[in-house]
Amino acid sequence: MKRYKVKYHQTSSKLSNLIMYREPKADKNTNFNNHNIFPVERVNKLLFQSIDTLEEILKNQQLPAQERATVALKILEMTGILSQQNNYSPATLVSEAQQQLNQLQTNNVETNVLTKAPPKIQVKPNFLAADYVEITNFLLPENNQKAIEEAIQKQDQYVESTTTTKADKYRQSYVLFSQYFPELSALIQSQILEILPEVLTKLNFPAFEISEIEVQLTAHNDGCYYKVHNDAGSEKTASREISYVYYFYQEPKAFSGGELRMYDTELKGGGSITHQNYKTITPVNNSIVFFNSRCRHEVMPVVCPSKAFEHSRFTVNGWIRRLVS
Repeated sequence: MKRYKVKYHQTSSKLSNLIMYREPKADKNTNFNNHNIFPVERVNKLLFQSIDTLEEILKNQQLPAQERATVALKILEMTGILSQQNNYSPATLVSEAQQQLNQLQTNNVETNVLTKAPPKIQVKPNFLAADYVEITNFLLPENNQKAIEEAIQKQDQYVESTTTTKADKYRQSYVLFSQYFPELSALIQSQILEILPEVLTKLNFPAFEISEIEVQLTAHNDGCYYKVHNDAGSEKTASREISYVYYFYQEPKAFSGGELRMYDTELKGGGSITHQNYKTITPVNNSIVFFNSRCRHEVMPVVCPSKAFEHSRFTVNGWIRRLVS
């Protein structure tokens, strides 16, 4: 818009220097039909060039109405100069044109009032960025080591993991339920309760009354994965607010992969939409990650060349539920 304004003002300045039309004074020896200050051909050439330039400016719909009206008047004024076969002066033509433009603008305003559609109210979708909080050295080193030993010793008590939707080939891992590791479960829960206020603040998540902290132990070995999902997508899981994952494994690490990939998520129409933008969290021994349970995420495939259970990617993971009255 600014470029056109500059061009318009420059054009007006040139016109004022090139064309100086004056109303002829009444004189009995003057022939109004043949009165010219400059040769007709030169004036006509300049006029046509100037009109072409002004017409280009007039086509710019972004210019304010007042400026476009001024350009239109300039064109009408110049056209009036060409129409020397009549007895109207440019001042008269401009005055009449101004009246017509005012009437047109009044009509346009009335039409717009009648035909303008009411503005659409756009409701912004509930958008969740792929935010998380990661805390390293979550347990004391001796408790971290005890967790590793217990996870390995109870290999026979794990069961194959499932999903709430019972989807086939959507998740592959092995789960140990909390009744088989009560001491570790209670330790994890107490540590979470201690740091939860700080976690919620960092996640910009409102405080809520807790009904339960769910706990399970999961082992991911060679080829294990969990495809994109969220943790609160069904009626049974709707009260889950915050998900957590505590990572632990034998060192040196004998596997690769198994990253947690968090996606920007849009909640819409009772469902969730996975956006392309994501963040990747690499498992770090004795660290814990917290995130919104409605945020879409996945566990990337694990590669464990030895396939030995003790070399697995272990997690104590679960969900913090709000109290439903």
